Amino acid sequence: MNFSQKLVFAYTCIVVIPLFILVITAMGLIRRSRVEELEANSEGLLTENYEQVQKNIQSFNLFEQLVKSNKRLMLFFTIPERSNEDEIIDTMISETTMLERTLETVPNIYGLRVFSDNSLIPERWPVFMNSSRTDLESLDRWEYSYTADYLGNQGSLKYESVCSTRRLENNHREIGYIQIAMKTSDFFPFLFKKINEYNDDYAFREVLNEQTNKMELIPITNEIVERSRAPLSPELFEDFYRTVYRRKQGEILNSGKMILRHKEDIRYSSWIRVPDMNIILLHTCSSEEMQRSFFLIQAGILVGLGLTVFLLYFLVRYLTSRLMGRVYNLIGGMKQVQEGNLEACVEVTGHDEVTEAQHTFNRMTEQLRNQIEEIKKEQHLIADTEMKAMQNQINAHFLYNALETIKMQAVIAGETDVEESINVLGKLMHYCLRWRVHTVTLEEEVDYIRSYVYLLNIRNDYVISLQTEIHDEYKNIVIPKMSLQPLVENAFFYAIEPRGKDAVIRVYTEEGTQSDRIWLCVRDFGKGIPKEKQEELMTYLSDDNYERDSQGSIGLKNIQQRLSMFCGKDYRMIIESRKGEGTLIKIPVPRNLKNTLGE
Repeated sequence: MNFSQKLVFAYTCIVVIPLFILVITAMGLIRRSRVEELEANSEGLLTENYEQVQKNIQSFNLFEQLVKSNKRLMLFFTIPERSNEDEIIDTMISETTMLERTLETVPNIYGLRVFSDNSLIPERWPVFMNSSRTDLESLDRWEYSYTADYLGNQGSLKYESVCSTRRLENNHREIGYIQIAMKTSDFFPFLFKKINEYNDDYAFREVLNEQTNKMELIPITNEIVERSRAPLSPELFEDFYRTVYRRKQGEILNSGKMILRHKEDIRYSSWIRVPDMNIILLHTCSSEEMQRSFFLIQAGILVGLGLTVFLLYFLVRYLTSRLMGRVYNLIGGMKQVQEGNLEACVEVTGHDEVTEAQHTFNRMTEQLRNQIEEIKKEQHLIADTEMKAMQNQINAHFLYNALETIKMQAVIAGETDVEESINVLGKLMHYCLRWRVHTVTLEEEVDYIRSYVYLLNIRNDYVISLQTEIHDEYKNIVIPKMSLQPLVENAFFYAIEPRGKDAVIRVYTEEGTQSDRIWLCVRDFGKGIPKEKQEELMTYLSDDNYERDSQGSIGLKNIQQRLSMFCGKDYRMIIESRKGEGTLIKIPVPRNLKNTLGE
């Protein structure tokens, strides 16, 4: 058998990948089945809770209709002055007895109170009372955890309750209130008992915050509920809130399913609104029980899979060690090259396809070594030549004019001016001729510009004002040398000198949208650059091919080339100009540039 046949035979024995796919698919199906079961369980339990609440609401409505449909009582509340004292007493006794008997038929309703606005109607506790006994107008239609504090020492009637306070009217005339109460534990029984440790029920009131104009969800709870279950964590509550108030086709949803997640806490949940009460019911099923059972199933499958893979591994290893020994040798050589060892060389054995691959590998590593050595030499030469060329470009015409000016000062003026001019020129030349220094601080570059503008003002009969606005925190950042001076020089030659008048050049820093860089800005107030010329310049600067300035000066292309070399290709200068308003050139530089080329 040749090498290719041996390779096909060896890999035919490997069935691990199909086996893994089969196992992963089976585990996915099992998990999906368990998730669907949890979701169905959560939805079913929520439906039961919702039906319980609706049943209680119906009980409240029936009692309200019972009172409102009692024509005799409504007429009595409307015009009690038409009845004598005996009739009033007889009415109060009979109506109280009737309502108390009715209450006995619905034991969950533990409180029914009718309040009259008319002071002529006597109170008959605990059913009939006067509206002035408590502030009924301030109560919402539904109150939660309500206690009838106005009942005095009748503690058995002051349990925490869900209370509904509703207006009584007769012929569009307000005559009093009806207040129906049910213990909170009877109205929301699911809040006070847990099916098991993995299922939890919650109820939230929807309240409009008038300050923020946003709905808030206030949990309906008390000490007993809090002892039986922990409230939702802030993270899970935030997920739940966003889901509840997510709009679909412009409308807020009335029910839905969701998965609440926070770290290891995963809950499959269902929720529904109860519009009559402005509340939302939530049921959550923790995935912890599912995860435990799934873990056991997963562990069994993985153990079986591990044993299978273990046996297959030794079978494949035995076959490949006999059939692919020389291939492993070649792979070992490749790994050495990958780790950076270009001296790697493999032993050539045999007379088949592997032998040819071994010869090819050895020739390849030899060629790589030779080519890398040549590239290193070439890069050192190019880098050294380009950096020296870029940093050795000094405008001889400018130096000549400056020296001529100083010479005339020596003839005409006193020694002080000459000394100052020579000192400034010395600083300028010293800055330029430090060939091996490729980067400087922003403060050093600005000092150089000040010296440059000082010498410009000596040789001209008009004044150039240099305005610098450099934040103290940026003065010591590192930038490529000669990044700003050429821009000031361009501003002088193209915007100021043609006009021959007093002028201003601004040099300042500016924050950008990206936190890792700032902008160095040079602005003049000359005639500006035409739009066509701006587009031509930006196209020219976008070309990353190395190109020396045709005049041998440090032009815009030169600055962009060095900016790309030191900072990266995504650092591009920007030119903004308007006719008659001047030109602004902005250069992005890193906040923490390091001198990678050294000195």
